[in-house]
Amino acid sequence: MVASTTEHKIGEKVLFTAPPTLNQDEFLKIKASTQEQIGSTGSVAFEILERVADAPLNNSSFNKIYSNSFSPSVSIHSPDMISCYLRILSAGGQLELYEPILLQDLSNTVSPINRKEQDVVSMLKLAGFINVQATTTPVSDDLLVSFFQLWGGNASRVEQGVTRLSGKFGIVHVLAQKPNYEVGQKFKLNFGKKKTTTEPAAPVAAPKKLSVWTINNNDDDDDMDLEDDEALLDEEDKIKPSKESLVRPDDCEMDGAGRRKACKNCVCGRADAENAGVVSLDLTDDIADDEVIEVDPTPKKVAGCGSCALGDAFRCSTCPYLGMPAFNEGEKVTLGGMFGQDDI
Repeated sequence: MVASTTEHKIGEKVLFTAPPTLNQDEFLKIKASTQEQIGSTGSVAFEILERVADAPLNNSSFNKIYSNSFSPSVSIHSPDMISCYLRILSAGGQLELYEPILLQDLSNTVSPINRKEQDVVSMLKLAGFINVQATTTPVSDDLLVSFFQLWGGNASRVEQGVTRLSGKFGIVHVLAQKPNYEVGQKFKLNFGKKKTTTEPAAPVAAPKKLSVWTINNNDDDDDMDLEDDEALLDEEDKIKPSKESLVRPDDCEMDGAGRRKACKNCVCGRADAENAGVVSLDLTDDIADDEVIEVDPTPKKVAGCGSCALGDAFRCSTCPYLGMPAFNEGEKVTLGGMFGQDDI
């Protein structure tokens, strides 16, 4: 085993996960030692590491989990395994995890191990674990030989591989904890008002008077000088306008028929009266008067049929030409292909 298990409490439920290559005698010794610590009220379970994500394990059913703790092992943890551990641990439960990692980047080498310590730590934190602590130990050459044997490497090249990769692998030991709550757990929030104390409040010092600008709103103040509104008017302003001066001068231009027409930039209202019900589209700012396009917005009544030759977009839903191509008016329409042949 890579590291010894921690002390356990009476009644705890413990889970061990390991690859199928573990030494069964070694596991039985650890199981007996753990069962002795937790007593008859506790339980020790085992699950194959690669099958733990699909195993029928109940939620919050274990207080501690030891994952991949038997050596040698080249198994790595997937995000599904880590999520499963978080689910089956009880609130505040502890996970102890071991995994082979890289100590440095490998050049021109294809390796089944491609994670570093920070990658394993990040995976646990993203899954929801807290208090994640990691410690890395370099892999010895003897243990590296066991790694090559588990990978199924050619025995003739094991020595060459160990020489090349010596000191580049390590074993990370991670301790992580599940938060003290369950997913979906409900808490009652107290939004009640705080009770006020009956003790008399300490006297508050009067605020210092600040110097500010003041506005006098007293209209009856005799000292206020007001402008004489009569002095603001001239004698010409006081003359009452005559009726003739208020009449709009009729200085619009004359057309060929001797009638007045609205000017181009009419402001007297004659243009509005002339264009009542007619929309003028002024295409340019400098357009001449004879180029104004007048559009009558009154809708024109059109027949329901008569545009069949233009195509389906102009045909009624009951048109007999529906589905046929467009044709020229007056042209005789014939059915081609198989429709032009007799049934007999």
